[in-house]
Amino acid sequence: MTARLRRFLLPVSPFLLPASLVLLCLAVLAGWWRDGRVVEMPDAPAGMLDCVSYAPSGAGRLMPEHIAPGRIRADLAKLASITRCVRTYTVGQGFDAVPAIAREFGLHVWLGAWIGREDAHNERELARTIAVARRDRDVVRGIIVGNEVLLRHEQTPAALAAMIRRVGEATGLPVSYADVWGRWLAHPELARDVTFVTAHILPYWDDEPASIERVIPRVATLYDELRRAFPGKPVLVGETGWPSAGRPRGDAVPSRVNQARYLRGFVALAATRGIPYNVIEAFDQPWKQGPEGTVGGYWGLYDVDGREKFPWQGSLREGRDAARVLIAAVAVALAAFGAALIRRRRARFATAITTATGWAAAGALMVGTGARQRSDLAHANLTALDWIAALAIAAAGWLAFALALRDAVARCAPAVNIAAPSPADDHHGRAAIPPALAGALLLVAAYLCLGLVFAGRHRDIPVWLFLPAAVAFVVTAWTDARAVARGLVRRRGVEFIVLAAWVAIAGLLVPVLERFANARAIGFGASMLALGLAVLIPVALDACQHDGARQRAER
Repeated sequence: MTARLRRFLLPVSPFLLPASLVLLCLAVLAGWWRDGRVVEMPDAPAGMLDCVSYAPSGAGRLMPEHIAPGRIRADLAKLASITRCVRTYTVGQGFDAVPAIAREFGLHVWLGAWIGREDAHNERELARTIAVARRDRDVVRGIIVGNEVLLRHEQTPAALAAMIRRVGEATGLPVSYADVWGRWLAHPELARDVTFVTAHILPYWDDEPASIERVIPRVATLYDELRRAFPGKPVLVGETGWPSAGRPRGDAVPSRVNQARYLRGFVALAATRGIPYNVIEAFDQPWKQGPEGTVGGYWGLYDVDGREKFPWQGSLREGRDAARVLIAAVAVALAAFGAALIRRRRARFATAITTATGWAAAGALMVGTGARQRSDLAHANLTALDWIAALAIAAAGWLAFALALRDAVARCAPAVNIAAPSPADDHHGRAAIPPALAGALLLVAAYLCLGLVFAGRHRDIPVWLFLPAAVAFVVTAWTDARAVARGLVRRRGVEFIVLAAWVAIAGLLVPVLERFANARAIGFGASMLALGLAVLIPVALDACQHDGARQRAER
């Protein structure tokens, strides 16, 4: 079997690796080209937003214990140019100053009381909420007692109803409770004690997320369902929005363009239908990445430093740096092509061109992938430990990539194939990637795959982080399969085969779980499948060769 495979691959094998690198490079650069395109979309209706959730700008990995009045004043001054109202979620941590400061800018407030598990905390929060509402009742539109408490299973509906009645009776202001639309439909009895229903409609987080093309009709349908379920009660869309960064969920893909498209479309729907609403949220909040994953930190209309993320009118492009990345990739590719031609000037023309093309593709791939890694790392990492771990994985992948390509070039000859052993590796018995490095990459990939397959709702899909490692494993296996089998498996044991098998299986499962609906899941699945098979196939071929040799000896 191996001999037949060798005879089939012998004429084309010198060209397959460069050709594969070129195709992969073109796919990566096509993504940058797409991000650099100008996207046309309808403008948002003129006028102010109804309301925006407020937490302070400048927040880092932790929400500040106390928000200074000066920070609140600066933030509300900015928000007063786009909205009539802000929604708060607590009266602790300095947020009790928001209504008085909002009055300075002509803003109204949906005043929030944060309800949790602890009775003592809840008592303090309710007492302070009542005091703030009485003090600043001229700017308080209403009071929202509790936010997604039932979703977190922290109180019973009966306990919540008692708190809502208490606040309403003590203040004489409209009162409500806020939760996702599904919880309201599951607990309609809460409507008896509220002045209005506050339902969150966040299509990205739905169990069946809708793509950006289908999402506005979906929101309209949900709102109509809520109106039918609670006749006679006003329904406020208490939170709605779209994230600008983070992991896709099915075909719901976070991006600046999709965030702009959703919010422009929703505001137009609300204006047409007369839907009262609150957008989540004013500023990006990186501290939310802890409980919600990377995506939790990127729902803001402004970034963490207060810069506007998208315009409400006109066209938009996703990647601000896309043109620079493409120019750099082309420049590096041309430089690598020229350097490779000079180095191989004495080789046959076809061999020299093939090698130079492979190096050009590898150079451009490094630029395109490295830029993606930089963007993902900047979005995903908050703490020093996060950065150290992520940079270590990235460095290990690029080291494996460099070692694999160096080995491939050293072996560059008209007859490189996956079944023919190299005299050098027969002598040394090792692959281009040291077994310790290969094993570490496999182990980390297997661990991340466990999270994505069994608890992936809030986990990133790190396709760019592992792409260099996947390419390195494939290049090494293609260049000399026997060296992989000897250097990796025989020296490290069967556990590497188990890890590789799980990684390959997860490479199939991740895209299935995402319904093959987004490129990130498909790309990650392909990388993991390649990573696993680059170990498993050489082992299988090596086993076949040994079985064949044993059978011939027995005969």
